[in-house]
Order: sequence, then C-alpha cells, then structure tokens
Amino acid sequence: MKDRLNIFANLGLRSKLVVMYIILITIPLCIISFRFYTASKEIVSDVAKRNVYEIVKKNNEIVDTKLSQVQENIIAFNVDKDLYNGFSDFNPEIDYNIVLLDNEISKVLNKYFSQSKDIYSVQLATSYFTFGPSKSSNSESGKNFIPANEFLETDLYKIAKEKNGKIQWVPTYEFSEMFHLPYMRQANTDYRYLFSAVEMINGAYFDGNIYTNFKEGIEKPVLIVNFKESFFQKIFSQSIPIEGSFFFIADNKGSIISHQDPSKLATLADYPWLPRIILQKSGTDRVEIDGVENIICFDTIKGTGWISVVVLPPQGLINKILPAIKSFIIYSVSILILVSLFTAFFITGRITKPIQKLTKAMKMIGSGNFDVKIAEEGSREFKLLINRFNGMNDKIQKLIEENYEIKIREREAEIRALNLQLDPHFMYNTLNLINLISVENEQDEVSEMIVSLSTMLRYTSKNKKFLVPFKEDMEYLKSYILIMTKRFEGKFTVEYNIDPESAFQEVPKFFLQPFVENTFVHGFESLNRKGLLKISCWMDENSRWFIVEDNGKGINKDQLSNIMNSEKGSIGIQNVDQRIKIIYGDDYGVLIESEIQVGTKITIKLPLTIL
Repeated sequence: MKDRLNIFANLGLRSKLVVMYIILITIPLCIISFRFYTASKEIVSDVAKRNVYEIVKKNNEIVDTKLSQVQENIIAFNVDKDLYNGFSDFNPEIDYNIVLLDNEISKVLNKYFSQSKDIYSVQLATSYFTFGPSKSSNSESGKNFIPANEFLETDLYKIAKEKNGKIQWVPTYEFSEMFHLPYMRQANTDYRYLFSAVEMINGAYFDGNIYTNFKEGIEKPVLIVNFKESFFQKIFSQSIPIEGSFFFIADNKGSIISHQDPSKLATLADYPWLPRIILQKSGTDRVEIDGVENIICFDTIKGTGWISVVVLPPQGLINKILPAIKSFIIYSVSILILVSLFTAFFITGRITKPIQKLTKAMKMIGSGNFDVKIAEEGSREFKLLINRFNGMNDKIQKLIEENYEIKIREREAEIRALNLQLDPHFMYNTLNLINLISVENEQDEVSEMIVSLSTMLRYTSKNKKFLVPFKEDMEYLKSYILIMTKRFEGKFTVEYNIDPESAFQEVPKFFLQPFVENTFVHGFESLNRKGLLKISCWMDENSRWFIVEDNGKGINKDQLSNIMNSEKGSIGIQNVDQRIKIIYGDDYGVLIESEIQVGTKITIKLPLTIL
C-alpha cells in the first residue's frame, strides 16, 4: 500500500487529476448504478404484482359473468313447461317413447344452451337414457356419451341427489374415471377432462292456476352442463405477460380444476400454502415453490367458490430489463472514465431523466391511472425498457376496456337518458316557488300536492341505489298516495299497519309502487262503493312480509294467470318479482290473490336482514 501511495505521490498533477477523477466518478457511479438496479427491480416487481392481481380479478369477473349466465339458463330450464309436459305421460319401458322424448328434450336444451360458445355439451341424464342434442354447439365430434348403467354410481349423480334441486359446480374430473371406463384412459378424446354444473330437476311449472311436476314413479333426471378445462385456459393463458409465470385454479379442497401443466388436472395440489390463501380469498403473497420464492396473486371466483392463482417467478419480472441495465452500467462507466466532467454531467442527465419518467409513470399506474404513456427516449437500453413497459401497460388497458365494455355502454345509455331530463335543481326551485304562491293564496291542498311531488322527484332523481331503507321508499309511496287521494277525493281511504322495526331494513327501490298504482288505475275504476287500501308490514324470525290489499273490483282468473306471463303480463309487476328473485333468490317474490267484486291481495316476501 505504501509503495502505491509513493507512486501516486510521484505522478504529475494532470495524472493525479485523472486518477482522482476516475475514482470520484467511478465510486458514485457504482453506487448510483447499484441503487438504480435495486430500485428498478423493486418497482417493477411491485407494479407487476399489482397489475397481475388486477388481471386475475378481471379474469374472475369474466368467468363469473359467463357462469352466472349459465346458471340463469339452468334456472329457466328447470321451470320450462315443455320439460314437464314431456315427462307427464312418459313410459320409459317403451323405446319409441324414449326416442320421441329425446327429440323434445333436445329442443328444450337447445333453446336455453345452444347459444353459449363456452358450453361443451349439455345432457339430461337418467339411469335408463341420456337425453340431449346429438352434437354440442362447439364440437364437431359430438357430445361425450354417458353410459346409462354407470350413471347412478358416479359422483355427478351423488352430488346432484345430495343437493336435491340446487345447482352444484363439480371440479374438473377425468371422464374415464368418473364413469368407470378404464379402456378410455388412453383414448384421444376432446372431453378427457371436464368440469360440470349439475342439478337434479326437482321443481315445477306454474301456469297461473296449478303447479305441474313429475308424476309419481318417474325418475327425476339430472341436468349436466359440461365445460372443457380449456374454458379457463382461453381466459388466463394470454393475459399474463410475465415470462415464466403460470396459473392454476383449485377448489376449496385443493383439487386442481385448471392448470397449464395438463398432468396436474383433477389431482390434489401439493402446495402447503394453498389452504391459507383459500381462507384469505383474495390478495397477493410471497410463497416458496421448489425451494424458490415466488410472488402469487390470487382471487376467488364468486359463483363457484374456486380460487384462481397466478404464480410469478421474481427472476421472470426482471429478465428482460436485467441485460439492458448491466449493459448500461458498463457503457456508462467506460465513457465517464474517458470523457470530461461535462460529458459525465450530460450522461447523468440522460440517465436520471428516463428513470424519473419511468418512476413517475409507475406511481401513476400504481394509483390506477393506466392511460400513462412514456416517450421512448434516452439510451437504447432505456428505450427497450420503456417500450416493454408501454407494451405491458397497453395489454392491461386493453383487458380493462374489454371487461368494462358492457358497463361503459350502460353508462352511456344512462348519460343519454339524463341529458333528456330537466335539471332537478331547477325543478325543485320551480316547485318551491309554486308552493309559496299556493300558501300565500291559502290553497293548502295544492301546496300539499306540490310538496309530495317534490319529495317524489327528489327521491327519484337523487337516490340511484338498487336497495334503499324501507322508510325512504315508504315516504315516496305516501307522497304518491297523497297525490292520488286528491285526484280521487273522498272515493277511498288508506290504512297503514307498519312494523316500526322494519323502517331501516333495506328493500328494492319502488317495490310497492306498481301494486298501489294498479289499485288506483284498475282496482278502484268504476267502483260503486268507497274504496279501501291497506298497506301492512311485519316480520317473523326469518322473513319480512309486505301486504297491499284493496276492496276493488278484483281480477278474473284469465287476467290473473297472465299477469306474471313474460309476454302478456304486467311489466311493472314482473320487474318487481324478477328483481326480488335476482337479489334474494327464488324463495322470495310476489304472490297475487284476487276475487271479483271482493278485492285483490298482494303478498311480497323478503328475507330478514341483520342491521
């Protein structure tokens, strides 16, 4: 060391400055380069993790939308008139009857399921025959057959029987194992791996007067809607832009439903951390796989309860930028050692400016602004990095736009509708002015009607929620009834019997108004006695009950049978009934009872919610 110091001391001033310059430039540059590398690695990892997590959630939304549509079709199929009529006089011991019924059932199945491009096949299975189309809508080779003598021994049948009329999603299974067909294990079939929605048909068709269901002695068939495992591959495979990453989907028992490694399908996952993230349902984490730490992004599919997991190897996040960073560091050090301080200052600016833009853009994207674009400038390595960054951001933006396309169209429709409305603030001011004039002229009835109309307008224009407190909806209804009272002055009375504890329970918006309106428009029309309208509400241990009852002229049987009909019925009443069933389920809805010249009684059942 002493000899080296002596050599340096004997150097000329220019040589000393060059050596000091090299030392002063090299050390900070090395420090800056190291900090740049680590910061870029952390930022890229963090942004990629967040973006991939959003991709997983959006993919799950797509899956939920597709599977929810299938569930709606299954529900509609379960109450189809032709289904129950087909089985009403059916004798399974006559082959000709089976052929005829197969044709009828195929038509019904096609009516509900043939339009879906995601469904592989759909069948109505029994122990003696499998009904359904001879070919699926998406397969040239035809539907996967079900051996009748094996069906009752399959898990599909056992699950459907256990649920007894409820839709159940069955995780991916190997067809040959499910139906005990060992000779098909090596067969090259496109339905080797399937997952299914099953339901034992245990409902009834209501034509307005009576319920029609399967007659005694007829075996209840099981509806099987089959999907190929590639359903998930199409959604997930092309949406993960990270090299070396993979995804899989598992149920809450750890059974693999979809995986980029086909050998893992229909097996139990060997990831010890899987039960923990199943309980967490959604989020990100760091886990160890084969001795290597990986980042995972996971989210639960709401309709099935299955969990989607994307595994990101940390090295894969930086593989594309690591060579560029290394080349940049070596290149910068070499140039800065040979050139002047001015050149070093210029290059430093060239280094920091792209980094600042990239860091700022990453922060903006991290806050949810995916419209950020960075101009490609700086060194070749930074242009490549920015180009890759912009490309990744474009893919994310495209996916978000596709997922929200339907919502955007709905928003545009809403905006167009709002553009046709008057400014509510102007309407309120105008009504208040008319009210003041009415009060000054002692026109109390007009003032009272204006106040009621203002209340209705405020509730209609400001409250955009689907569910509202019963108290708010009742205030709107009372304002409407007050106006109708002035119109039919002295022709009817109104009685209220409302349980006070129900005031803050949430109800579908406007769920009573169509029935009250029908009472005024139809029930009290040409009535030769004084009308009486009763509105009641009470609660029991599990349900809330709402009654709208009048002593009007009533509804005849033909009209009553058509009210809930989708083609001939009342749009308002159907809307209320359908909204209730969508929000709360098929156990809740509207019941109409009526008798000519006696009156009509509307009963609405809703679940009891915990406040």
